[in-house]
Amino acid sequence: MKIHRFYVEEEMGKKGEKEQISLTNPELLHQMSKVFRFKAGDTVILFDGTGGETVCEITLLTKKIAEFSVKERREGLVVPAQKVTMYLSLIKKDNFEWVLQKGTELGVTRFVPVISERSEKKDLNMERARKIVVEATEQSGWASVPEVNDPVLLADVLESKESISENLIAFHLEGKRFEKSVLVGMAGKASLGILIGPEGGFSEKEIVLFKSKNIPIYSLGKQTLRAETAGVAIASLLLL
Repeated sequence: MKIHRFYVEEEMGKKGEKEQISLTNPELLHQMSKVFRFKAGDTVILFDGTGGETVCEITLLTKKIAEFSVKERREGLVVPAQKVTMYLSLIKKDNFEWVLQKGTELGVTRFVPVISERSEKKDLNMERARKIVVEATEQSGWASVPEVNDPVLLADVLESKESISENLIAFHLEGKRFEKSVLVGMAGKASLGILIGPEGGFSEKEIVLFKSKNIPIYSLGKQTLRAETAGVAIASLLLL
């Protein structure tokens, strides 16, 4: 039987600590009591995003407080072997949120919404975006919640300290066919950053910018994929 997992902001502690846990988050209490209809004696898993998870038995559940008895503390699913940052150009809200959800399930470490030349949207509901990755983390079994950054201009991405510390690769229809073997020569940096364009792809000006920064440009083939399809396809290739 599946045990439901819940992300909490409170630190869960280490083995031998906090054998009793109390939580008062109204949204969490509503979800447990009204959505899942849990009651005293039921078992749940709580995790705080630091890599571990805590198996608990509910001892009290009211509108104002939930109390738990710790049954086991254990390591969560390991972090994916390849840390991946997805720099996805802003696209229609529902499509972007779908990529957040599926990318989290696959194991993407960080999402950076990018404002590129052909981006139709320029903003993102950050509260909703972060809620989506939390829920996807709860569902998929990861113990660490991906980071979701605020939207940033493409030019600023390429100058940021974070991207400089990564192996950046861009995806564009006219690029060289991507093979996973290209990653063999990219060891030595903390993670891999993948740049994905909006509807219509990156502009010629942006392609020239990538080349000036020595950022390799690859494609997934001759077929034209929607931006959200490309994002999930690339994450699948890298992480599964």
